[in-house]
Parts: sequence; structure tokens; C-alpha cells
Amino acid sequence: MSDGRIITVFAAKDGSGKTTVATNLAVALCAPGDRRVCLVDLDLQFGDVACLLGLRPGRSLCDALPSAGSLTTEQVVDLMTMYRPGLDCLLAPAGPGNAMKIPHTLVAELLDVARDVYDFVIVDTPAQFNASVLAALDAADHHVLVATSERPSLKNLRLTLDVLDLLYDAGSRSVVINRSDRRADLTAADTDQLVRSPIATQLPNWTDVPASINRGEPITVGYPDHPVSQAVRRLADTLVASDGRCSRDPPSA
Repeated sequence: MSDGRIITVFAAKDGSGKTTVATNLAVALCAPGDRRVCLVDLDLQFGDVACLLGLRPGRSLCDALPSAGSLTTEQVVDLMTMYRPGLDCLLAPAGPGNAMKIPHTLVAELLDVARDVYDFVIVDTPAQFNASVLAALDAADHHVLVATSERPSLKNLRLTLDVLDLLYDAGSRSVVINRSDRRADLTAADTDQLVRSPIATQLPNWTDVPASINRGEPITVGYPDHPVSQAVRRLADTLVASDGRCSRDPPSA
């Protein structure tokens, strides 16, 4: 089994900044220059990785269909679009109708082969528990769960944790609170009561982040010393240092 590690990024609802977290995390992981990182856009209908990174969609996961069941490392590498040295991206299909053609078995196979090529595979998922997302959660060595600091988002995060607690080891996950704002009138005690789980990282709320999105440049690239960039880098360092693996718990008798 390869030493490459899969990190699946998930949020219960759209609008949490999950793709922003995934893209910046991928950049932070490859920044030292000695790691190969792959960012997979698994939001097959409405994927935004290409948009956030300013990439022109070319090849996508759909191009793996003819090789399903016998994917090689060379074929997986050929599917990639390079963002920068050390960081490749597997983009979502350009047409929404193509998403229906991709079976979850292909997703599982692709991730298994990708870990033979890359040190880290970051999977950006849609906000739903479909078969492809479950395949990515099953394949993952670590889950990164994203929410914002509003009560509805934190409530949905807690529901997500309840679901994942039934399926996976709780020790291999990181909770990220995005757009954290002290002015939001939600105390640390309120957050703890709503989430009831350790919070690994809080990314501060800065208008520089949406500005970087509109430029098609992750903030970790344009402003590596920005407080948000520093917080993402600390998360990346924690993931590098962790050797925990997610394991799917067997159903109780």
C-alpha cells in the first residue's frame, strides 16, 4: 500500500467555503516543494476548483471512464491539469450531465491509484452524502469538516458529526470553522455547545479571501503571510504530522 494520504473535505451545506479551504490546503501542503499533491474536484455537477484556481477546464474525471476497472498510474497522471509545480488538479466535468456517467466505483478506484502517485490527495466534495462522497470518505485517511460560525451551519455540522460517528473513527478528523468573526455575537461557549467536538482551526473572516477568489488566486498564493494563510498552513502542518487513518467502523450487531 502506498504511503500517499487522502484527505476528504466535506461540509453539510453549500456556502461554507469548503472549496476555498480545500484549494488553499492543497497549496499549503505542496508549498515546501518536496511533496506531490493532487486536488480532486468531486463536485461533479457544480465543481468550482477550476474557477477558484483560474484554470481552463480540459481533461476531467470523465476521461477516466474508458479505463474504469483497469486504471494505471500513468493514466491517472494523464488526467491531471497542473496548477503549479507539485500541485496537480483533477477537475470536475465541464457539463453537468456528465456527472451522471461517473460511478462511485470509478471514484474509489481513482483515489486508490492516486495515492500511489501523490503524497497527499485532497478531495473537495459536494454538500451531500451521495455514493461518490461516501467512496471518498471511505478512502480517506483524514476528514476535514468545514462550517461557518453561524448557528444553522454549526447545527448542521453537529448532525454531520453524528452521521460520521456511526461510520468512522472519530480520531482522524479535523473541524474547521471558516469565516470566524468575533463580532458575530456567538461566544466560544456557544460554539462548543453547538458543535460538541474539538475545533482544529478557525479561519478568520477577511474580505481579502473573496477578493482572492474573484482573482482566481488562492490567498495562500497571493498573500502567504496573511492571517488566513497562516491558519491554513498550521492546519496543513498538523495533517502532515498526524499519522492517523480513518477506519470505517463495522455496524453493531
